[in-house]
Amino acid sequence: MHWPRFAVLVLIATFLQARWIDTIAVTDLRVTPDLLLIAMVFFAVRCNESEAIVTSFVLGFAADIATSGFSMGPLIISFGLFGTALAYLHRLIAIKKAPHEAITIFIIALGTGCMAWLLARVAGQSPRPGGMGALLGTSIYSAALGPVLFLLLDWLMRIKTRRRGRK
Repeated sequence: MHWPRFAVLVLIATFLQARWIDTIAVTDLRVTPDLLLIAMVFFAVRCNESEAIVTSFVLGFAADIATSGFSMGPLIISFGLFGTALAYLHRLIAIKKAPHEAITIFIIALGTGCMAWLLARVAGQSPRPGGMGALLGTSIYSAALGPVLFLLLDWLMRIKTRRRGRK
């Protein structure tokens, strides 16, 4: 893992998620893709388990900053738990093809969104505007955009994956 590249990527993705992403919103609910979630899924399936766990929590913190300003919120927990689970699941199931990546992004987006909504309600915070319709739209939009961004992230990060084979 190239940590300086990762740090720059997190800063750029956080800025884009906080300031620019509304320009590509669709529908009346202002549905946008979640760039940080796509990055979390990318690192969970491309890195080893320990790196995936660290990147999941860092990207969750960045998602909280992008959505609510400068406070730690429910997304750090949601991203951390789902990123960790996905990293361990990836040892059993290979997620290499674009349709598999899209399905994974869709499921993880729904899971993290529902968990963040539940944690926000428990903490007494107001949940995301648009409710479950916006969550479903964001999940679909992220799943559609994710495999394309995976190609860009593969090229930018140049992560060496361990492959088992004959020696």
